[in-house]
Amino acid sequence: MITSKIQVDDLESLMVKMLRKVDVTPANARDIAWVFKTMTLRGVGHHDIGSFPGIIRNLRDGVFNPRPKIKTVVSKQATAVMDADNAPGTLAAFRMTEKAILKARKYGIGIVTMRNSNHFLGSAAYNLLAAEQDMIGITMSNTLASMAAHGSKDKAIGNNPWGFAAKTGAEFPIMLDIANAYASFGKLFDYMNNNWDIPREWGLDELGENTSDPSRVLRGGVSLPMAGHKGFGLAIMVELLTSILAGGAITENVRMNSLEGNGHSQASIVININHFLPVATFEDRTKEMVELLHNHEPLDSEKPVLLPGERSYTSRKKLADEGIVLNQKTVDELTQLLDELNIRT
Repeated sequence: MITSKIQVDDLESLMVKMLRKVDVTPANARDIAWVFKTMTLRGVGHHDIGSFPGIIRNLRDGVFNPRPKIKTVVSKQATAVMDADNAPGTLAAFRMTEKAILKARKYGIGIVTMRNSNHFLGSAAYNLLAAEQDMIGITMSNTLASMAAHGSKDKAIGNNPWGFAAKTGAEFPIMLDIANAYASFGKLFDYMNNNWDIPREWGLDELGENTSDPSRVLRGGVSLPMAGHKGFGLAIMVELLTSILAGGAITENVRMNSLEGNGHSQASIVININHFLPVATFEDRTKEMVELLHNHEPLDSEKPVLLPGERSYTSRKKLADEGIVLNQKTVDELTQLLDELNIRT
């Protein structure tokens, strides 16, 4: 029986069992579960274990390929293009990052794109994979068109998430994981499920008017790019580096839950720090940067200046020690799937 609180190792083991039941290989199941565990430990409440039941259903129902033949289509020194064969995006992005790390180890930088993939959850896990190898990881994905072009009011492009991570000489790694809309789908659903209003600049309703109701953005409306033309421009940058370079589906041609494949594309850029300066020097310099930024006077004395990744690091330590609290919806979905898959816990 699934309870609302579960230890990290137990959750990871459970995910592997469920993936194996829908015909995922042991190695692939291990890596997909690692991505979900890593994303859940951020403690942000979305793009985490709550998305896992959907992955299982899509694998079981043939939306995703449980036995993909992920292959390298083009490889030229520091670059490569890969084809995911409709693998879960979490697996495809993991394999893409592995290849980018190998190329960065040899050439100082690795740039790898992936086509025919699916939703990759978020960039943080893959960037941490690179950071653990003393490298800087930058990962991005195009997504289903859900965001308006700057100055328009219909769905034109995905919110196209991206982020980066690097180890520092401080206790925590620097890590950014964002979408180019004011709010990701996951965050909008979080607000809707909690009956919270959103800032009106986050999205438009079905009539093309700004709204504070997240459900109207999600049901017939459209999200808006953060900071207007800046978020729109960054979404285009991600589209160029993912679908355009990978030869994948572009903007509104990306699908969701299609038996013909969804066509997401991803890109991984990995930079080998040792090709620029010794890692120890890099850590000393990043520690100095962290200290300089921390020393600035906060607006609120109760809320010190925090760097990207600092809150997630604190959450990771806490959840690793105390266990992960699952919301009731996730508990119910996992319980139902365990019954359907005939898995006893």
